[in-house]
Amino acid sequence: MEIIICLDDNNGMLFNNRRQSRDSKLLLDIKNSLNGSLTILPFSEKLVSSAEIPYEIMSGSASENTVLFVEDRGIKEFLPVTNKITVYRWNRVYPADMSLDIVLSAEGFQITQTVDFEGTSHEKITKEVYER
Repeated sequence: MEIIICLDDNNGMLFNNRRQSRDSKLLLDIKNSLNGSLTILPFSEKLVSSAEIPYEIMSGSASENTVLFVEDRGIKEFLPVTNKITVYRWNRVYPADMSLDIVLSAEGFQITQTVDFEGTSHEKITKEVYER
C-alpha cells in the first residue's frame, strides 16, 4: 500500500482544523501519478472530487495495491501493509492542530526520491518518496 500525506516542516498535518493539501498543482501531481483510483477518507471527498481525481472512499481494510490519501488522521494504523509513503512538504511551518503520528526512519522508511515543483499556493512544494 502507498500512503500520500501533506506536511509542513514540523510534520504538521492540519492547522486551525483545515487541510494543508489545497493546491491545484499538487492535486494534479497526485492525479498524474495514479495507475487507477485514489482511496480517500470522507474528510477528503470535497477536495478530491473538485480536482477530478478518480477516487473511492475507504471501506473496510486496505489492500497492498491501495493508494490512500490521508489528511485528517494518523497513519500508524496502516503501517503493517504500507511499503511506500509519498510526502508533499510545504517548506514552511503552520500552527498545527495535528501532526504525523510516526517517525518515518524509525518505521524503516528511507527516502528514495525528492522532487521540487512550483505550486499554485506555494513557490516551492517538495515531493518526497519513502520506501521500505
